[in-house]
Amino acid sequence: MAHGRCLLDESRPTCKRCEKAGYSCAGYERKLELRFHSFSNEAETTPSGSAKTTKEPRLSSNPRVPTSVVLGSNDNPRGFVPSDMSLVAFKNDIQFAYLFDNFVWSSYGTPWLQMSAEGRVDSLSLEACRAFSLSIFGKHHHQPDIELSGAIHYDKAVRALSSRLSSVGAPGSEELIIPIMILLMHSSTTPDPQAAAFHLQGLLKLIQICGPRKFAEGILRNAFESCRATLITVALITKTRTFLEQSIWLTEPWAEIGAANKSFQNQLVDVLVHLPGFLQDQDQLEQAQSAKLKSDLVRRIEFQIERISQWRWRWEASNVNMVWEAEPEMLPEDYVLAHFRPIRSFLVFSSCSQATELSLYNAVLLCLLALLWTLTPPDDLPPSPVPAPTTPLALPGDVESLTQPAIEICRAFEYQLTHIRNSRDSALFWLFPLGLASRVLEDDTSMMLWIKTMLETSQVTRGYGTGGNAYGFGFYRFPKIRRQRAQQLNTLFQARYSAEAIKHYSDGSSSTSSDR
Repeated sequence: MAHGRCLLDESRPTCKRCEKAGYSCAGYERKLELRFHSFSNEAETTPSGSAKTTKEPRLSSNPRVPTSVVLGSNDNPRGFVPSDMSLVAFKNDIQFAYLFDNFVWSSYGTPWLQMSAEGRVDSLSLEACRAFSLSIFGKHHHQPDIELSGAIHYDKAVRALSSRLSSVGAPGSEELIIPIMILLMHSSTTPDPQAAAFHLQGLLKLIQICGPRKFAEGILRNAFESCRATLITVALITKTRTFLEQSIWLTEPWAEIGAANKSFQNQLVDVLVHLPGFLQDQDQLEQAQSAKLKSDLVRRIEFQIERISQWRWRWEASNVNMVWEAEPEMLPEDYVLAHFRPIRSFLVFSSCSQATELSLYNAVLLCLLALLWTLTPPDDLPPSPVPAPTTPLALPGDVESLTQPAIEICRAFEYQLTHIRNSRDSALFWLFPLGLASRVLEDDTSMMLWIKTMLETSQVTRGYGTGGNAYGFGFYRFPKIRRQRAQQLNTLFQARYSAEAIKHYSDGSSSTSSDR
């Protein structure tokens, strides 16, 4: 004390314990603390307390780091995801994203499959979609727990579906078409044929009881279009006529938008739907020859060839200058082409929809011409060589052999592979056209190598046609198609039928066959 006054100690408060141990006491000041966590096997624990007592930290040589900030980090750098960073909350997003990464499924189910995954349809559709995504994700990533979870959700969805199918015909029954379609897609990836047969029977029962008009609105029409494609594919394989060729099923589901406003793709399906009946009649002819049945069948096939010719001219008028050829060197760098290509130029479309439509057109044309030439064979000539294309696309009347539409299918498929992941367009028959083209070109080693190489570029299509495809597309079998040159093919693309004949043949082939 000096001059009767005390000298105040203005130093920072400390404690004797810290002074004795040589620690720098934090006193009563709470510092801003930044912790940079590395992934380690042991989580760092932080003692609770209002103040922390630590040894003096080593000062950083970097002058930009303030010394008043304590930097804490773990010493163990080994990788570990702490429990508070679990990805469980993103599980559905991850599994649905993997499901839709399969462009065959996503384009086939546009938009009803995506809406189901978002919960925008109903709870049963969401449950079916969840079961599908879990099973696929677990199977392809060798995660039995996830695959088992998918099986549990599948069983739950099937039980709920079975209960509701017992009252088909009640208001709202038509909405079951979407969960059944999803469960059918699910069952197509399993080796159990009974599961797929169960869902196919459910679809047939549902749409026949509900009737075509119930599927005329919005998303139900989209689902019906996908359903129709599936039922036609099954009918083609089994060579069984289907009720879908009846005129009421060709018009009523599109009553809300008008049959004239059908998409180009669905206009082609209106022709394809008659093929199973034609194949059934052909089998009947092979068992018991009938001149009347054969003559009538030939006329019906020729009429459908005329219809598809008219479709091709309409498509051409709506897509003027929308298809062209480009040299590979002129393509963007992100275009991944097969390493082997027998045709140098690349066929470019303005959209994936155009490639899908043209591919399906050529597939239907192949079916019709192959069936017609089986019934009325042209002159016996050796298989025609693969022609070098002189124009981007062949027009009706320009087709000289089955190889031309088969090659166009391959070229359209090549474009689809390079663009499908950026497309949201519907593709009802993604691999069906290529399967037919491979039957036409199976004697040409270079073309078959090209097809195989294209399929191998994507995990989704790898192994297709050989039974080894992991996504459920290796089980399709298509009839053998021989390459034959047409002698008078141009006449098939000319209008030769009256209005009465058109009505007769467009009402379906079932009426003509039932009278025999």
